[in-house]
Amino acid sequence: MGESLKFRFYLKNFGCTQNQGEGENIRQILLHSYGEEVDDRYKADVIVINSCAVKTPTEDKVIQFIYDCSITDADIIVTGCLPKINPDRIKQTCPDAILTPPNIGKSILKYLPLQLINGEAYQMARLPEKPVFLPNQPLTSIVPISQGCLGSCTYCTVKYARGWLTSYPIDMVVNYTKKAIEMGAKELYITAQDTAVYGKDNCVALPDLLKRILEIEGDFQVRIGMMNPIYALEIIDDLLEIMKDDERVYRFLHVPIQSGSDKILDLMNRSYNMENFNLLIKKIRDKIPDITLSTDIIVGFPGETNFDFDQTVNCLEKHKFDIVNVSKYGDRPFAASVKHPNKIPSDIKKKRSKYLTEKVHEIQKAKNKKWHEWEGQILILKETGTGNKFGRNIYYKPVILAKGNLGDRVDIRVIGNSRSTLKGVMVKKIPQIS
Repeated sequence: MGESLKFRFYLKNFGCTQNQGEGENIRQILLHSYGEEVDDRYKADVIVINSCAVKTPTEDKVIQFIYDCSITDADIIVTGCLPKINPDRIKQTCPDAILTPPNIGKSILKYLPLQLINGEAYQMARLPEKPVFLPNQPLTSIVPISQGCLGSCTYCTVKYARGWLTSYPIDMVVNYTKKAIEMGAKELYITAQDTAVYGKDNCVALPDLLKRILEIEGDFQVRIGMMNPIYALEIIDDLLEIMKDDERVYRFLHVPIQSGSDKILDLMNRSYNMENFNLLIKKIRDKIPDITLSTDIIVGFPGETNFDFDQTVNCLEKHKFDIVNVSKYGDRPFAASVKHPNKIPSDIKKKRSKYLTEKVHEIQKAKNKKWHEWEGQILILKETGTGNKFGRNIYYKPVILAKGNLGDRVDIRVIGNSRSTLKGVMVKKIPQIS
């Protein structure tokens, strides 16, 4: 192996939790390969941009950042989803940029123009060698469990970048999780493009993985990431039993509906209808009534009429989700919906998005009021920018406290609320679980 050279790097992450985790893995690899991270891109020898391309506004932000970096003297590497989805736009913005696939891992080293490790080649990474933690959240580790998915949603371009499902071996994920806990993780984000399909390519399932993870001794919480409703239905009974039996699993699920209209769901190729989705939510709420439910909605999909939109509003009012991510539809490269007729004018999409967002805020305010005077336990996870402490209860509800130590479990009483958080006061500290 040749002798390594010292270099300065600047890293910028965009996108989902899984992408953030892959970016943190890159950061650790560079730091352990004689890299020195700098907080000013003008001081860097190389700038690594871990991109996202899920929506047009996100892509625009990435492209603008690439342009801003192109006027520095640094070499620029663009990884993540965008190089697979829209490489031409990157090259138009920065012709000298080096483009790589997503989830690059140690292979990032062979793209470094400085040839830091001479002549050594690396295979594409699967799981990071060392667990990664979210920036500014020292107790939260990202646990990727797979790449790709089994869907073919017509609006989605990420499938083109990530491909079909490849689940990581269960022992590999469990060992990675153990390392994260040994490094001090108190919160584990189980993440994938679709966690519900984990193991369909190697004869296991998400509940099997969770049971193995929960065999690990320690004081930690597990958050299960996004899952497609039709595949969630297949495992929901087992999943809910695990949630009820072990309080280390947050009573939280993220099941994107995207639209309340069967016609639009069919055009999106979402593989379920409202009957399926309503059954799923009923199963969840019957078993765990106070569970926190998150969903995603796309407004203005091609062909969405006022009636279709009203059905989405009805779905929102019926199920009263705690968290709703509202997006305006936009054409994405390689997505089948680009060719769909009856595109919705931007002013109508904007009005629908605004209306839906206001409706979401009303529901959130009303739901959070019901937690007033609630007493129970939370895990303190980080410090806020104002010096307060941030924690979550078993239902994944965010709670702000005036004081407390990171990693402590404390009994609190809720004394106030906003649309997005609860305000609590500490009652007592809980002894740590050994």
